[in-house]
Amino acid sequence: MGRNIVLRKPGKSDYSLPNVHRPVALLNTIGKVLSACVAEDLTSAVKEHGLLPINHFGCRPGRTTTDSLHYETKYIKDAWRRKEVVNTLFLDVKNAFPSVAIDWLAHDMRSRGVPREYTDWITCKVTGRQTTLKFDGYESEPLPLSKGLDQGCPLLGIAFQFYNADIIDIRDIRKGEEE
Repeated sequence: MGRNIVLRKPGKSDYSLPNVHRPVALLNTIGKVLSACVAEDLTSAVKEHGLLPINHFGCRPGRTTTDSLHYETKYIKDAWRRKEVVNTLFLDVKNAFPSVAIDWLAHDMRSRGVPREYTDWITCKVTGRQTTLKFDGYESEPLPLSKGLDQGCPLLGIAFQFYNADIIDIRDIRKGEEE
C-alpha cells in the first residue's frame, strides 16, 4: 500500500481549500528501480522501431521540451520567411498522470507494438493499489486507486507518450488530406 504525504503549497492565503495542497506519493524503492528498467527498455524500443510519432516530444533523449522549442522556433521562422501564417496550440493537461485509464494505456501500447509482457507488467503494477493520505498528524483509512500512474514513477513520461500519441497521428492524417 502506498502513502501520500500532503504538503501545503507555499504562499497561499487560505489552507482550508483542497487545491492549495499537493499530495506527494511515496513509492516503493524496488518498484521504482524496476519501473526505471522498463522505461529504459521502452525508450530504446521507441528509438529503434519508431513506435511513436517523429514529432512527439518529451521524456526521451533528443526529444526534450527544449528540443521541442527549438523545432517550433525553426518551423515558425521558416513559415514566416515563406510569408505563411502559423497557428499553434499548446496544451497543459491538468492531472494527466493520475487520470490515465490503464486499460487504454495498455491498448495504446500494444497497438504500437509494445510486447504484451510490458503491458501486462504495467497493468499488474497498478491493479489493486491503495494509498493513505497523511497530513498534520492525521492519516486516512486506505483509499483505492482505480486509475492513473504513480507520481514520481520513472514510467510516467514514456507511458504518457504512448497514451496520447494518437492525437499526433490524427493531426498528421488531417495534414495529409489537405495536401
